[in-house]
Amino acid sequence: MDDLKDLIPLNSGGSYQLMADMLYHIRLLKYVTQDHLLAVNKRYNKICAIKKLDRLIELNYLENPSLNVYTATDKVLPIINKYGHNIKTLPKATGFGGINELNNTKVFIQALKLPDYKALIYPSFNYIRPDALLVRQSDKGYKLEFLEIEASKPDWNNWIENKRINYLKLAQDRQVFSYWTAQANYLNLPKPDIKNFRFSVSFIGKIKLDFGVGFNFMEKI
Repeated sequence: MDDLKDLIPLNSGGSYQLMADMLYHIRLLKYVTQDHLLAVNKRYNKICAIKKLDRLIELNYLENPSLNVYTATDKVLPIINKYGHNIKTLPKATGFGGINELNNTKVFIQALKLPDYKALIYPSFNYIRPDALLVRQSDKGYKLEFLEIEASKPDWNNWIENKRINYLKLAQDRQVFSYWTAQANYLNLPKPDIKNFRFSVSFIGKIKLDFGVGFNFMEKI
């Protein structure tokens, strides 16, 4: 991390740990703006000035897929691992950080603020790709909540109905259980018995429907 030394104000609240934490959150959230970083942790103002983010791009820690949007490269992984963050479940951004992706980031930050937040991971199954899987943990155990962050679409009801069908299918599909048991191992969480395996689905947006048990509709988490 010697090449980051000049970006960290060690005498005024900055630290290598703070830099590692910020790089971790950029990688976790996939696409971020400067405002997103400040929403995650106000202390990032020590190290997230635009000129510093631009320098991180020059050093190949970050990329800038679209205007004022930042993603983290694989170069950050050894650093964030060294400073105590789990890198095994982290995603890699592959898009351009458009409006839908930035809307997702806003919701993901809400998830980070939950008192029972444990992890955000990004699964993809054969016939459905959730926006994220939120893992929530309390003294009573943990629960899995797939997130679908929905903006208005021309054929919104049919779009979401198709999601409902695919999630009901997924609930009967062993691939989701196999996926989760691998992730549970990475997160140091106990693996459930397949007979007790459950998940819920939360649609985040303005649409309100009644899909029955296991489906939730809300404007924010």
